[in-house]
Amino acid sequence: MTSLFRIFVVLLVWLNWSQLAMAQHGAEETVEHDPDKKLFGDKLKTGYFEFHLRSFYMHTENQPGLLDYSTWGSGAGLGYFSPRWKGFGVGFSGFFVFRHFEHNLTIKDPATGLGNRYELSLFDVHHPENHHDMDRLEEFYVSYEKEKFSTWFGRHHFESPLLNASDNRMRPNLFSGLSVDYRPGKVRLTGAWFTHLISRGSLEWLSVEESIGFYPTGRNPTGSEENYHHHLESKGIGVFGLEFDKEKIQMKSWTYLAEGIFATSFGEITGNLPISEGNRFLYGIQGFYQSAVGDGGNPDPAKAYTLPGEKTYGAGLRSGIHFGHSELTFNYLGISDSGRFLFPREWGREKFFVSMQRERFEGLGGVHALGVLFDQTFIHDKLKVSLGASHVQTPDIENIELNKYGLPNYYHFTGLIDYRFSGFFKGLDLQLLIAHKKEDSDREIPLEYVINRVNMTNLNLILDYRF
Repeated sequence: MTSLFRIFVVLLVWLNWSQLAMAQHGAEETVEHDPDKKLFGDKLKTGYFEFHLRSFYMHTENQPGLLDYSTWGSGAGLGYFSPRWKGFGVGFSGFFVFRHFEHNLTIKDPATGLGNRYELSLFDVHHPENHHDMDRLEEFYVSYEKEKFSTWFGRHHFESPLLNASDNRMRPNLFSGLSVDYRPGKVRLTGAWFTHLISRGSLEWLSVEESIGFYPTGRNPTGSEENYHHHLESKGIGVFGLEFDKEKIQMKSWTYLAEGIFATSFGEITGNLPISEGNRFLYGIQGFYQSAVGDGGNPDPAKAYTLPGEKTYGAGLRSGIHFGHSELTFNYLGISDSGRFLFPREWGREKFFVSMQRERFEGLGGVHALGVLFDQTFIHDKLKVSLGASHVQTPDIENIELNKYGLPNYYHFTGLIDYRFSGFFKGLDLQLLIAHKKEDSDREIPLEYVINRVNMTNLNLILDYRF
């Protein structure tokens, strides 16, 4: 029985049960009637259903001589979220995806022998040939909320600077376990322990240790042909966050422990200073420190995610101005050459100041990146235009100790048009995203380091509707 079908069965059973209970209650009311007494079924009926429709077209244009890729998929989801009873609530949701059209998705590039990078993650990366039965049970949780405290147990969404939904494909990442949130005044405390997760591009809930490595694992810094996929041991992911939010300054501190593999601490301070009426100076600083824990997931270094004793750190800076409906920022990221920044791509997308869509800094050390970002809103903030340009200096592509995926120096450009409808079509969101990356090297780059990395353009047209 498929995940989505199970959801509909549960819904139908619940609806039939509640209707039957009401009918029986109605019969009993002929004997005894209390107009002020409500049944549990009455309470459940005041919950709400959420419907979600999504359409995604993606095309990647590589340099001449390499394969191009394109696909179109669409899907729909249904979720039920109960009202709170004595602070408790439940929720569950599921989603299915149709794969309408594709070009070259399952074909290896003849010149490099490499496969598709972006488009396939819209569907099922575990089974590239899968064109049907693409549905998954997503949220399934019990929660409790009272005043400043809330907790969630089961499968649910979770957002933080490194562990997050990474919601820029058909489906987001979700996490299974326990999370707690406490908000006394302007401070927010967050704690979580997760044992399983489901990644974008996947239909399967996996244990933490099995979730690492189903995206490309890159090159092993030991020079071995082995990789860490299916070879790691970890009991789960621990997270602790502390945030302070005031009108002119925000501070964040997050610590992540992948038990037996690595630990990462992340800190950020952002703020603004008034310049004139409606105009503000923006500033920010970020930093992280990361080190291996134990044997990095496996006593054999060739099968470990991090090398024993491997550690690194990095810092980011931001300055800019917010004026009217516009915002312009200048951003920097530097990562030490003492080791690689590692955080599984299956777990989320890093939120550095200089980060732009369609590339990450995971797997790199000895990096210097500069970026300019510009945002402008129109039509009462319904239309948003975002532009970005950056230059990223990476270690030599042959440096397997600091350049996990063999990424050359590159220029990165992005443009996003996002229109959120109102009125009759409220809940409808239309996006056009274009990303272009151009290598910046004084020597010829082997094609296996070019395809889907640089000298390419990625186009996305996304239609999202929630009601």
